[in-house]
Amino acid sequence: MTEIRERVKAFIEENKDSEKAKYDSSLVESRYDVKGVDKKKLEAFAIELAGEGVKFENLPKSCHDEILLAGLVIAHSNMRAKTKVAQLKKYFKFVDNWSTCDAIAPRMSGMESEREFFVELLSSKNPFEIRFALVWFKKFELKDNLVEVVNLINEKVDNTTYFVDMGLAWIYFEALLLDYDYILEFIQTLKRYVIRNRVLQKASESARISDERKQEIKQLRSKLLGIDIEILK
Repeated sequence: MTEIRERVKAFIEENKDSEKAKYDSSLVESRYDVKGVDKKKLEAFAIELAGEGVKFENLPKSCHDEILLAGLVIAHSNMRAKTKVAQLKKYFKFVDNWSTCDAIAPRMSGMESEREFFVELLSSKNPFEIRFALVWFKKFELKDNLVEVVNLINEKVDNTTYFVDMGLAWIYFEALLLDYDYILEFIQTLKRYVIRNRVLQKASESARISDERKQEIKQLRSKLLGIDIEILK
Protein backbone atom coordinates (compact mmCIF):
# COMPACT_ATOMS: atom_id res chain seq x y z
CA MET A 1 0.00 0.00 0.00
CA THR A 2 2.79 2.44 0.89
CA GLU A 3 4.57 1.61 -2.36
CA ILE A 4 1.46 2.45 -4.42
CA ARG A 5 0.91 5.73 -2.59
CA GLU A 6 4.53 6.76 -3.12
CA ARG A 7 4.32 5.78 -6.78
CA VAL A 8 1.21 7.91 -7.31
CA LYS A 9 2.72 10.83 -5.41
CA ALA A 10 5.83 10.62 -7.59
CA PHE A 11 3.70 10.52 -10.76
CA ILE A 12 1.73 13.60 -9.72
CA GLU A 13 4.90 15.48 -8.83
CA GLU A 14 6.58 14.57 -12.11
CA ASN A 15 3.58 15.54 -14.26
CA LYS A 16 2.13 18.57 -12.46
CA ASP A 17 1.85 21.79 -14.45
CA SER A 18 1.51 25.06 -12.57
CA GLU A 19 0.07 26.99 -15.52
CA LYS A 20 -2.50 24.32 -16.28
CA ALA A 21 -3.28 24.14 -12.55
CA LYS A 22 -4.14 27.85 -12.55
CA TYR A 23 -6.41 27.40 -15.54
CA ASP A 24 -8.08 24.28 -14.13
CA SER A 25 -8.61 26.02 -10.79
CA SER A 26 -10.45 28.83 -12.59
CA LEU A 27 -12.93 26.25 -13.89
CA VAL A 28 -13.14 23.85 -10.96
CA GLU A 29 -14.06 24.89 -7.45
CA SER A 30 -12.69 22.25 -5.10
CA ARG A 31 -11.53 22.00 -1.50
CA TYR A 32 -8.53 20.06 -2.80
CA ASP A 33 -5.39 21.44 -4.43
CA VAL A 34 -5.28 21.22 -8.22
CA LYS A 35 -1.95 20.12 -9.67
CA GLY A 36 -2.74 20.48 -13.38
CA VAL A 37 -1.81 16.96 -14.50
CA ASP A 38 -2.87 16.28 -18.09
CA LYS A 39 -5.98 14.09 -18.11
CA LYS A 40 -4.69 11.84 -20.87
CA LYS A 41 -1.62 11.07 -18.78
CA LEU A 42 -3.80 10.48 -15.73
CA GLU A 43 -5.98 8.06 -17.63
CA ALA A 44 -3.05 6.15 -19.10
CA PHE A 45 -1.60 5.77 -15.59
CA ALA A 46 -4.99 4.75 -14.22
CA ILE A 47 -5.31 2.02 -16.86
CA GLU A 48 -1.87 0.77 -15.88
CA LEU A 49 -2.80 0.70 -12.17
CA ALA A 50 -6.16 -0.93 -12.84
CA GLY A 51 -4.44 -3.63 -14.88
CA GLU A 52 -2.24 -4.35 -11.88
CA GLY A 53 -5.31 -4.77 -9.68
CA VAL A 54 -4.61 -1.70 -7.54
CA LYS A 55 -7.52 -1.05 -5.18
CA PHE A 56 -9.26 2.28 -4.60
CA GLU A 57 -8.60 2.05 -0.87
CA ASN A 58 -4.84 1.97 -1.43
CA LEU A 59 -4.69 5.11 -3.56
CA PRO A 60 -3.91 8.55 -2.11
CA LYS A 61 -6.72 11.10 -2.41
CA SER A 62 -5.23 14.33 -1.11
CA CYS A 63 -5.51 16.50 -4.24
CA HIS A 64 -7.94 16.91 -7.13
CA ASP A 65 -5.69 15.04 -9.55
CA GLU A 66 -5.27 12.05 -7.23
CA ILE A 67 -9.04 11.89 -6.73
CA LEU A 68 -9.59 11.97 -10.47
CA LEU A 69 -6.99 9.22 -10.87
CA ALA A 70 -8.74 7.07 -8.26
CA GLY A 71 -12.04 7.39 -10.13
CA LEU A 72 -10.39 6.42 -13.39
CA VAL A 73 -8.89 3.36 -11.72
CA ILE A 74 -12.39 2.27 -10.64
CA ALA A 75 -13.76 2.88 -14.13
CA HIS A 76 -11.02 0.92 -15.89
CA SER A 77 -10.78 -1.96 -13.43
CA ASN A 78 -11.99 -5.48 -14.19
CA MET A 79 -14.12 -5.59 -11.04
CA ARG A 80 -17.70 -6.81 -11.20
CA ALA A 81 -20.34 -4.10 -11.57
CA LYS A 82 -21.57 -4.59 -7.99
CA THR A 83 -18.05 -4.13 -6.69
CA LYS A 84 -17.69 -0.94 -8.70
CA VAL A 85 -20.89 0.36 -7.14
CA ALA A 86 -19.47 -0.31 -3.67
CA GLN A 87 -16.29 1.53 -4.68
CA LEU A 88 -18.25 4.47 -6.09
CA LYS A 89 -20.17 4.87 -2.85
CA LYS A 90 -16.85 5.37 -1.08
CA TYR A 91 -15.52 7.51 -3.91
CA PHE A 92 -18.36 10.03 -3.73
CA LYS A 93 -17.11 11.16 -0.32
CA PHE A 94 -14.20 12.80 -2.16
CA VAL A 95 -16.08 14.21 -5.16
CA ASP A 96 -16.80 17.92 -4.78
CA ASN A 97 -16.89 19.30 -8.32
CA TRP A 98 -18.54 18.89 -11.72
CA SER A 99 -15.29 18.11 -13.54
CA THR A 100 -14.69 14.86 -11.70
CA CYS A 101 -18.27 13.74 -12.39
CA ASP A 102 -18.01 14.55 -16.08
CA ALA A 103 -14.67 12.79 -16.44
CA ILE A 104 -15.52 9.54 -14.63
CA ALA A 105 -19.21 8.83 -15.33
CA PRO A 106 -18.81 8.43 -19.14
CA ARG A 107 -16.18 5.78 -18.51
CA MET A 108 -18.41 3.63 -16.30
CA SER A 109 -19.37 1.21 -19.05
CA GLY A 110 -20.76 -2.27 -18.47
CA MET A 111 -22.91 -1.12 -15.55
CA GLU A 112 -26.32 -1.92 -17.01
CA SER A 113 -27.03 -4.52 -14.32
CA GLU A 114 -26.66 -1.79 -11.68
CA ARG A 115 -28.99 0.71 -13.35
CA GLU A 116 -31.05 1.05 -10.18
CA PHE A 117 -28.01 2.47 -8.41
CA PHE A 118 -27.88 5.34 -10.89
CA VAL A 119 -31.65 5.82 -10.62
CA GLU A 120 -31.28 6.18 -6.85
CA LEU A 121 -28.50 8.74 -7.31
CA LEU A 122 -30.95 11.00 -9.14
CA SER A 123 -32.76 11.55 -5.83
CA SER A 124 -29.62 12.08 -3.78
CA LYS A 125 -29.16 15.14 -1.58
CA ASN A 126 -25.61 15.41 -2.93
CA PRO A 127 -25.65 17.47 -6.15
CA PHE A 128 -22.51 15.82 -7.47
CA GLU A 129 -23.99 12.35 -7.11
CA ILE A 130 -26.94 13.59 -9.16
CA ARG A 131 -24.62 15.14 -11.72
CA PHE A 132 -22.71 11.84 -11.96
CA ALA A 133 -25.95 9.94 -12.64
CA LEU A 134 -27.09 12.49 -15.24
CA VAL A 135 -23.84 12.12 -17.16
CA TRP A 136 -24.08 8.32 -16.96
CA PHE A 137 -27.63 8.29 -18.33
CA LYS A 138 -26.68 10.73 -21.08
CA LYS A 139 -23.77 8.53 -22.16
CA PHE A 140 -25.24 5.06 -21.83
CA GLU A 141 -29.04 5.22 -22.12
CA LEU A 142 -30.30 8.41 -23.71
CA LYS A 143 -29.81 7.45 -27.35
CA ASP A 144 -31.61 4.10 -27.14
CA ASN A 145 -34.17 4.88 -24.44
CA LEU A 146 -34.81 8.61 -24.77
CA VAL A 147 -38.41 9.02 -23.66
CA GLU A 148 -38.02 6.83 -20.58
CA VAL A 149 -34.76 8.49 -19.53
CA VAL A 150 -36.08 12.03 -19.99
CA ASN A 151 -39.22 11.30 -18.00
CA LEU A 152 -37.29 9.43 -15.31
CA ILE A 153 -34.96 12.38 -14.80
CA ASN A 154 -37.83 14.85 -14.78
CA GLU A 155 -39.60 12.76 -12.13
CA LYS A 156 -36.63 12.02 -9.87
CA VAL A 157 -34.48 15.16 -9.87
CA ASP A 158 -35.76 17.99 -7.67
CA ASN A 159 -32.38 19.44 -6.65
CA THR A 160 -32.00 23.08 -7.75
CA THR A 161 -28.27 23.68 -7.32
CA TYR A 162 -26.32 25.18 -10.21
CA PHE A 163 -24.37 22.14 -11.38
CA VAL A 164 -27.48 19.96 -11.32
CA ASP A 165 -29.38 22.57 -13.34
CA MET A 166 -26.57 22.68 -15.89
CA GLY A 167 -26.49 18.88 -16.01
CA LEU A 168 -30.22 18.79 -16.69
CA ALA A 169 -29.93 21.42 -19.40
CA TRP A 170 -27.10 19.44 -20.97
CA ILE A 171 -28.97 16.14 -21.13
CA TYR A 172 -32.18 17.77 -22.36
CA PHE A 173 -30.21 19.57 -25.08
CA GLU A 174 -28.61 16.30 -26.19
CA ALA A 175 -32.09 14.75 -26.19
CA LEU A 176 -33.30 17.62 -28.38
CA LEU A 177 -30.67 16.73 -30.96
CA LEU A 178 -31.92 13.14 -30.97
CA ASP A 179 -35.69 13.81 -31.02
CA TYR A 180 -36.35 17.45 -31.82
CA ASP A 181 -40.16 17.43 -31.93
CA TYR A 182 -40.65 15.42 -28.75
CA ILE A 183 -38.18 17.41 -26.65
CA LEU A 184 -39.38 20.78 -27.93
CA GLU A 185 -42.84 19.88 -26.59
CA PHE A 186 -41.38 18.42 -23.40
CA ILE A 187 -39.32 21.53 -22.65
CA GLN A 188 -42.49 23.60 -22.48
CA THR A 189 -43.82 21.41 -19.65
CA LEU A 190 -40.82 21.98 -17.38
CA LYS A 191 -41.70 23.96 -14.27
CA ARG A 192 -38.32 25.67 -13.87
CA TYR A 193 -37.79 28.45 -16.38
CA VAL A 194 -34.02 28.42 -15.66
CA ILE A 195 -33.67 24.97 -17.21
CA ARG A 196 -36.12 25.69 -20.05
CA ASN A 197 -34.27 28.84 -20.98
CA ARG A 198 -30.83 27.26 -20.73
CA VAL A 199 -31.77 24.38 -23.05
CA LEU A 200 -33.28 26.73 -25.62
CA GLN A 201 -30.34 29.11 -25.37
CA LYS A 202 -27.86 26.27 -25.97
CA ALA A 203 -29.94 25.11 -28.93
CA SER A 204 -30.21 28.59 -30.46
CA GLU A 205 -26.42 28.96 -30.34
CA SER A 206 -25.46 25.43 -31.42
CA ALA A 207 -23.84 24.65 -34.75
CA ARG A 208 -25.59 21.28 -34.53
CA ILE A 209 -29.03 22.90 -35.03
CA SER A 210 -30.25 24.11 -38.44
CA ASP A 211 -31.00 27.81 -38.98
CA GLU A 212 -34.64 26.97 -39.63
CA ARG A 213 -34.98 25.24 -36.29
CA LYS A 214 -33.06 28.02 -34.55
CA GLN A 215 -35.77 30.43 -35.68
CA GLU A 216 -38.44 28.23 -34.12
CA ILE A 217 -36.42 27.82 -30.93
CA LYS A 218 -35.81 31.55 -30.57
CA GLN A 219 -39.50 32.27 -31.13
CA LEU A 220 -40.43 29.76 -28.43
CA ARG A 221 -37.80 31.18 -26.10
CA SER A 222 -39.22 34.68 -26.62
CA LYS A 223 -42.69 33.38 -25.85
CA LEU A 224 -41.66 31.56 -22.68
CA LEU A 225 -39.57 34.46 -21.39
CA GLY A 226 -42.09 37.09 -22.38
CA ILE A 227 -39.43 39.19 -24.11
CA ASP A 228 -38.32 39.77 -27.69
CA ILE A 229 -35.27 37.83 -28.82
CA GLU A 230 -33.66 38.59 -32.16
CA ILE A 231 -34.77 36.08 -34.77
CA LEU A 232 -32.35 34.79 -37.38
CA LYS A 233 -32.79 36.39 -40.79
